[in-house]
Amino acid sequence: MNQTVLILTTTSNVFAALNATDGSIAWRSIHDGDDPIVAFDVYDHSSVALLSGPGGSTLRTYNASTGHLLLERRLHNPAHARRRELQHVGITTGRRIDSQSGEVVWTWSSPDQGLVQSLVVYSHIRTTPDTVYVIGFAKSKTAYTLHVTTLSIANGSTIASVNISANLATETPRFTLLEVPTSPLSTPGPCLTGLESPSIRAAMLTPGLKGQVQILPGVNYTHIQDIGLARAGQFIAFTQGGSAHVMRYDGESLQLMWEFTDVAPRETCSESYFAGTLGEDGEPRIASVYWSHANRQAIHQTFTPRLAEGKGQVTRYALPFRTHEHGVIRHVTFDGRSSHTHETTRQLLTTSTGALQLWKHGTLQWSREEALSTIRVAAFVPLPPPSASSDLSTGSTAGQGISGTVLTCIRRCSESILQHLRMYTMGPSTREDRSTRSSDAPSTLYSDQFGLRQVIVAATTEGILYGLDSSDGWVIRRSLFGLGWASDRADGRVFPVKMYALPEKVGHVANDGGKEGTMNQTVVVVTQRRAHNSLVDTVVFEVDPLTGDDVRLLEDGESDTSRSRYGPLERKDMIQGLMIESLIVPDGQGTVAMLDESLQVQLYPDTPATRASLARLAPSLHLVLPTRTSSTLSPGSDNDASTRTQLVGHRLAFNENVSTTRRVPNMANRAWSWRDDLGDNSKWKGRGTGALLEEGSGRPEEVGTAAQTGLEESLGTMCGLYVLDSVEGTVLYRVRLLAPERRCDDVHAALVDHWLVYAYFEDGTGAGGDGTKGWRIVSVEMYEGKKPDDVTRSLELSSYSNSATDITTYEQAYLIPYGVTALSTTSTRLGVTLKNLVVASHRHAVHSVPRRLLDLRRPLGKVSPSEADERFVTYEVVLPDDARLAISHNYEVANIRQIMSAPLQLESTSLVLAIGLDLFLTCVSPSGTSLPMWAPDPLVPDTLPRWTYLLNVP
Repeated sequence: MNQTVLILTTTSNVFAALNATDGSIAWRSIHDGDDPIVAFDVYDHSSVALLSGPGGSTLRTYNASTGHLLLERRLHNPAHARRRELQHVGITTGRRIDSQSGEVVWTWSSPDQGLVQSLVVYSHIRTTPDTVYVIGFAKSKTAYTLHVTTLSIANGSTIASVNISANLATETPRFTLLEVPTSPLSTPGPCLTGLESPSIRAAMLTPGLKGQVQILPGVNYTHIQDIGLARAGQFIAFTQGGSAHVMRYDGESLQLMWEFTDVAPRETCSESYFAGTLGEDGEPRIASVYWSHANRQAIHQTFTPRLAEGKGQVTRYALPFRTHEHGVIRHVTFDGRSSHTHETTRQLLTTSTGALQLWKHGTLQWSREEALSTIRVAAFVPLPPPSASSDLSTGSTAGQGISGTVLTCIRRCSESILQHLRMYTMGPSTREDRSTRSSDAPSTLYSDQFGLRQVIVAATTEGILYGLDSSDGWVIRRSLFGLGWASDRADGRVFPVKMYALPEKVGHVANDGGKEGTMNQTVVVVTQRRAHNSLVDTVVFEVDPLTGDDVRLLEDGESDTSRSRYGPLERKDMIQGLMIESLIVPDGQGTVAMLDESLQVQLYPDTPATRASLARLAPSLHLVLPTRTSSTLSPGSDNDASTRTQLVGHRLAFNENVSTTRRVPNMANRAWSWRDDLGDNSKWKGRGTGALLEEGSGRPEEVGTAAQTGLEESLGTMCGLYVLDSVEGTVLYRVRLLAPERRCDDVHAALVDHWLVYAYFEDGTGAGGDGTKGWRIVSVEMYEGKKPDDVTRSLELSSYSNSATDITTYEQAYLIPYGVTALSTTSTRLGVTLKNLVVASHRHAVHSVPRRLLDLRRPLGKVSPSEADERFVTYEVVLPDDARLAISHNYEVANIRQIMSAPLQLESTSLVLAIGLDLFLTCVSPSGTSLPMWAPDPLVPDTLPRWTYLLNVP
């Protein structure tokens, strides 16, 4: 069966094919960071060849429809790949390879391959039935000269190698190689065309390189563009007057075929984007797409040349492209196989937000939100209950009298009892049909009886804020981050840093005419805005998670009349520079405090009430700042000392060779009051703790473990993991790990309550090690007291007590048969249920490791009856590789960077969200029990609340 697929590569190093019918992934190949994708090309109309690795060290061929690997061959050692400057990357070796056997028929090498500075940089290869043309440019002091080498296709011998007189710009040399279809009567050679500003120079090539050179005078050109029709002899040349000329090579000369006027950006429309393809009749077609500010639509133009008649035809239609949601158009891919009316014309649009959209004439066929694979921060936001239940529970009893008030209370109580009975006895809630669902109707969003349906608010590095329905992954709303003054240039970006879900609060609401009222739960996104001139500012956005609208509180004298619902989100400029850290002030109003590089506090919103709250709560706020700041800071250095507060604290001195640090926050639900028994008098009092991971080099100042005794500086980078008391700054636990590849990216840690878990790779070369190479997970538990029988008195519960940091740690290491990319723990509503460890692995899977497997009380010998009652098993050094622990089942969940969890209405359940190249959401039961309504049902497949998205970035 014939199937049309779209072949593409992504910035995430993914090579994939999409079904043109519905946009689903037909197949994909995910490459590691040390195997970058270099280039690909389609051959034989059904196969595709891919070069990857340093210098194109590996060749692979795939079946374009199925993705089956046909051939894989190592062309050279990646370690021997030649390093070149970015602007001088070129071809140094050419090979002819048999597509069936993979055998190398012949090899050609550049004559100056061994030189430090190549005299000629080759960039293009074109073949004819008997000749191979290798084209590049020769460097000189003031300009570039074109250089061509011809090879025999039979044995790879050099036929000729000459310079072609040219004067190309040294910054961006532009040239293209044009071909024309051959015929039995004539086989014209290719035409090498370059821009010798402001004219175009064309050289007719022959195997002996004795062709003529043609110069097109009279028109001032700025640049040329290959639109995919080079093999048909056509390209686009842009003039200084804002027009675009379609140039055609007919085998003898270069000629002007058509002119697109007004393609440069102007007040009425945006820049035009061009793409070319061949129609069903074999004739080339050229598409032009631009955005019209007047019509607020995208305009498509198709140029079809009538070569036999010496003229052309242009058709035009509008696309209802939603630029306020998807940004601006950045690239166009055109499929010109259509009828004469062009009603079946298809084109693929790539937008600035990472969206892929396939349009058929003026109708959108499908859209892929590829920016979801670039999520930086995210948060779960619970939905409100159905309106009927909420009205009953929140209705006023004023004026009803005693009897009416009693009846109302009885109705509320009965409704609450019935709601809880439905929660524990009824099956899953009925799902909303996607076909009748509207993203513009947030009033239809409400929670189900179990809390499975929530809004996942996610901010991406592509500058877009998403609202996802956790029940099925449907995109509820998308909004663009506003750039402010940085929007004058196209290269301004907004990078999310932190996200906070805030409670209801009272203030002047922007979307309600500035009236005093109660705002629903909102989400605050703290971002860093980077402009084209490298300036970095810290800005804040506040949005409604249900609608995606800007709900930032109006400041004094500010009006919301200029705000548009369909425009980008309004930002609030907070810090002119980098932000060191941010936190929520526990004042009950959702105040966000941000620290600049001088450790001065900036508040959002900055009002007299929030400043008073900070002044009142400041003595009890403690936080860990994993960054280098000035050691000469003094309070009150700001000119406005009444509105700016500067934090002063103590420092933890690391090794001078420490390069970077990153913080692992405590993920405890109730970190300030939770206690745990070890089985004797030892208990852990919940405190403000945080883990700090630092990266340095050389020998550590203090040896943390016996395995590191005698380490020498030649062993390279060390990774240090510290658990700090955030009140006193005392180190409660530390460990030093050897980084084999001189980086700490492979060290992952999770901290919850008194339980620390970290994973790392051991290469077996450490001093005192056992030589075992592989991944390890270490479970650490911390308890009060220096001895097992120490008793903590009530007066010693203060964080400032001398014995508050008397901690005893217990730890145990385990071997795991897979690599780790992210760690986290489950969370429940009351924190009573045991917390499982959620692990994302290099196998592209997500595992849930039960807490009992990592419990330090697992016996080393035979299990006693009391230990059996707690479901303990005998300790084994290798964690079981049990398929039942893979909560992702048979889904491929690739390159996970972050794992989040959210509690549900039932204490024994938790939502787990894995974020990376793919998104995966599932519901787990850490206690080991399951409810019948969540069991897979072959007759009702939607009863299992689990969805997955496979996404990548263009």
